This record gives sequence, C-alpha cells and structure tokens, in this order.
Amino acid sequence: MEKLPVFVPHIHVDTLKHLTDALHVGWLGMGATTKEFEERIAAYLDLSDRFVATTNTGTSALHIALLAAGVGSGDEVITPSFNYVADHQAIRMTGADVVMCDIREDNLGIDCEKAEQLISERTKAIIPLHFAGIPCDQDGVYRLAQKYNLRVIEDGCHAFGSSIGGRKIGSYGDITCFSFDPVKIITSIDGGCVVVNSREELEQLHRLRLLGVDKDTTERYKNSRAWDYDVVSEGYRYHLTNIMASVGISQLKRIDEFVNSRRRVCRAYSEAFKDIDGLKVPESDFDGVSPFIYSLRVLGGEREALIEHMRQRDIDVGIHFVPVHRHTYFANARRGDMEVTERVVKQVLTLPLHSNMKPDFVERVIDGVCGFFKVL
Repeated sequence: MEKLPVFVPHIHVDTLKHLTDALHVGWLGMGATTKEFEERIAAYLDLSDRFVATTNTGTSALHIALLAAGVGSGDEVITPSFNYVADHQAIRMTGADVVMCDIREDNLGIDCEKAEQLISERTKAIIPLHFAGIPCDQDGVYRLAQKYNLRVIEDGCHAFGSSIGGRKIGSYGDITCFSFDPVKIITSIDGGCVVVNSREELEQLHRLRLLGVDKDTTERYKNSRAWDYDVVSEGYRYHLTNIMASVGISQLKRIDEFVNSRRRVCRAYSEAFKDIDGLKVPESDFDGVSPFIYSLRVLGGEREALIEHMRQRDIDVGIHFVPVHRHTYFANARRGDMEVTERVVKQVLTLPLHSNMKPDFVERVIDGVCGFFKVL
C-alpha cells in the first residue's frame, strides 16, 4: 500500500517551467523575479499602503520583523509556548527575552487575558500565532497592544490566505510574517516575507536582509548590482533568490485552487469525526480559513494508540507541537500558567492534508480514524 505522508508539496509542470525560465535568465540571486513575487504577494493580500519584503526563510522574516519593530536587548516579547520554536529563537536572536503564554481552548491561539498578566515594564511586543490557519483572538491582541503601547508581529506562517471579516490576514494591522517553506500551502522551496506599514520600515527590512547595504536592493531588482554603496546598519544574508521566487510565483498563481481543495478535505474530516466521543475537531467551518494543517484532539489518553493504528495502515500523522517551555534552551524563560497548553499537547494530532489531495487518501485517513474508534 502506498505510504500516506502528512505533507506533500504540490509541484507540477508549471512550477518546473517557472524554474527553468528563471535558470535561463542567468541571474540566480535576488533579482527581478524576487520583486515580481513580492508584487504578486501584495496583490493577493489586497495590500493598500502596506509593503512586502521577502526573505530566505520564515524564521529570517520573524527575526528582521522584530528588529524593525525596535525589539532588542533588555526587552521582552510575549508569545505562546504552543508553537514551533522559530518565533522564540528569533526573539532571542534580537537579544530580547522570551515570555511564554498559554492558549485558548477554542482556537488554540494566544489567551489575551493570560497574556495581559505577563506584561511588564520591559514588554516591547507580542507575537500571536494563527494556528493551523484558524485566526486567533486578533481583536484581543490589538486591544492589548493599544493599551500597553506594544508592537504586534503576527505569526501568519500557518495562515497565508486566511481572512478575518473578509480581510486577509496581513492586509492590515502592524507587522505580519509568512512562511513559504517546503510544507506550507505555497512554497518557494524555502522562504518567507514580512509585511509592514511604511516605506521607511520596508527600506529597513531591505537593509537588514542584505548585510546592511543601502543601495543594492534597487539594483538587484533589475538583475544588476550596485558597485557604489555603503553599509549603514547591521544586516544578515536573508534575501530570497530569483530561483526560489520563481517557484513561489508558480505556486501563488494556484493558491485559490490549493486553499479550496484543502478546505474540502478539512470539512470532510470534521464531518466524519464530529460525533466520535473520543475526538475533538477544530471549532471552525473553515470559511475564510487557508488551512495549513488539520489537527484534532484525541481524548482519553488514546493518542499514542491511534498513532500506532494509523502507522500500521501506512498513514503518517504528526504532533504540532512540543511546547517550547519544555525545551532545554528555553526551560528558564519566564512564563505564565500553561494549563490549556499542557492539556492540548497531550491530545493534539495532525492528520495528512495536501493541496489537491487524492480522494482515496482522504478516504483512507477517515477509514483509519473511524476504524480505530469502531464507528464505521
């Protein structure tokens, strides 16, 4: 039987053609194709007076977003422990301290009431995650930010294409970061981007992603180089190449198809599992959601047995996430009560979800889960 993985990037002949065309241009570094990818991201997100800078990874995007927000040594940044460690490492990379917060039961996003209890005179910013593409309590986050004069860096790495009230995440607010790594809804093989509110912040991002150089981005966008330049700030080698951008463009052209296909699978899963006593499905109908993963919760201590049941049927599953406060490097970070996080991480299970997922794959997953609970 064919192995059924958790993630399958959707790479087709159109992606190969974009990649080949980019290689034929002969300018392999950051260039005109990078600029085109940024323009297409801006158009897709319906940006008005907001600006996009791409990066080589989502983690790079988070790092320079924090720097652009003025986060540095002596500051604190509040973020959920229930996330991948990229956010926390990015905070530490600025010299700031991580403060970890609990999540809510309903959307597995940051609990703003608990976050408020963690705010100190050192708090500079808050990073909420839109887990699995399902929006967190965004209104609550921005109320906190306004009340305490905090910057917000939204982690939209799961949520490229998700909307709140008909507006795409990233099209408004403070700073938003997205990821285009190999398993995200669209990929540029690896990559990310930052969305900001001013040309001044955009220019700062341009310097930060390219070694602090002041003029080179403009010339590279023409597939050229600036030989008369200055280095005016700290900087990193975080830029996105033409080659990676070409893959991203090919994927972005098909994002509506990808998102719609994923929504259908998520709805099929939830419909199949909603009446199983031992499961808790996401509290979403997936309208407006661009689903990166489908995670349900296995109750009654049955998760490991279900994992083994699926493994025997050649169906891979995942666990999103190991909470960051349990990792050795962050064990001493300040944190609040983790009651919901500690409960959820014992239950959460990620099922296979692919763009244009094969119908027989969907049926196998449903049959496998229902078979375990004997409700076929």
